[in-house]
Order: sequence, then structure tokens, then C-alpha cells
Amino acid sequence: MKLYRKHWVIILTTPIAVIVDQLSKIFIRRFFLANNEPMVINRYLNIAYAENKGLAFGMFADRLGPWSTWIFLGITVIALAIIVNLFFRTEQKAALLPAALSLVLAGALGNLIDRFHWGYVVDFIQAHYERHYWPTFNVADIAISAGIVLLIADSLRPQPGSEPKTKSPSQDAKGGAPQ
Repeated sequence: MKLYRKHWVIILTTPIAVIVDQLSKIFIRRFFLANNEPMVINRYLNIAYAENKGLAFGMFADRLGPWSTWIFLGITVIALAIIVNLFFRTEQKAALLPAALSLVLAGALGNLIDRFHWGYVVDFIQAHYERHYWPTFNVADIAISAGIVLLIADSLRPQPGSEPKTKSPSQDAKGGAPQ
């Protein structure tokens, strides 16, 4: 099997992002199990350990009962299947769309690993301005967000073969389209 650009993008991007995500969570768990105090990075950023048992931003964490982990796992598996399907439909020389899909895939896998391993997702990055806090997130969430930004960028750029047809020089000389 010949490997094309899209294959190299996913082969390199996905495992690197998953490894960085998992290593960061392992480090945070070890550090915060001994010391549960938030660590202030600067005026806008803290490191604070949190266990997210819900979806994005902790939504539905306490509403689904003992089935929540399995429901979230099912949602993630469906999302992974869609991502893989889109990847296989991507042009062989494409780079932006495979990069976007790879980041979303890596983020989904990173959080899926957490759910299988601990039953929740480890979050630890806390952004804030004065007393307004953004929900705590992790490296996998950053990968998913970056992937979505790249998906939007890819959808906004002109697709091959979608350029408007221009008149040929022979059509301009005759003053219109050939009869």
C-alpha cells in the first residue's frame, strides 16, 4: 500500500497528540494526588485538577446515573467512526482536512482512554479573567478545538473544481459564447 500525504498526517499527528494528552494527565494526577492545591500560572491561567464525569464542560454529569459512562463511550465511538469514514473519503494529497480530522480523532481517543481507565475525563487547565472562569479542560480538548478550527478553515477554502468557468480567448473575441 502506497502511503499518501493524508496517511502521513494521521500517522504522525494522532499518536503524538494522544501521547502528549495522556502524559500530561498522568503527570497532573500524580502531582495533584499529593497536592490538591491549584497552581497559578499567571493572571489568566491555573492548573487545577478536575474529574469530568459529563460531556463537554461537564454537561449531564449527574443526570444519566450509572449508565453515563457507557452512553458517553457510545457517543465517542460513533464520533470516531464518522471521523474515520471522512478520512477515507479525503483526497490523497490533502493535508488540512486530514490534520483537522487527526486532531479531533486524537482528542476523542485521549478522552475515551480516560473514560475506560478511570470512568471520567481528567481536566486540569483552568482559564479565567478576574472572577469569570472557563470550564476546566485538557490537552485532548485543545486538540479537538484546534481540529474544529481547521475543519472550518478547510470548509471555507475553495474546493478543487469549484472555480467559476471563465471565457476562453476565442469566446471573448467573438463577443460571447460559441453558438
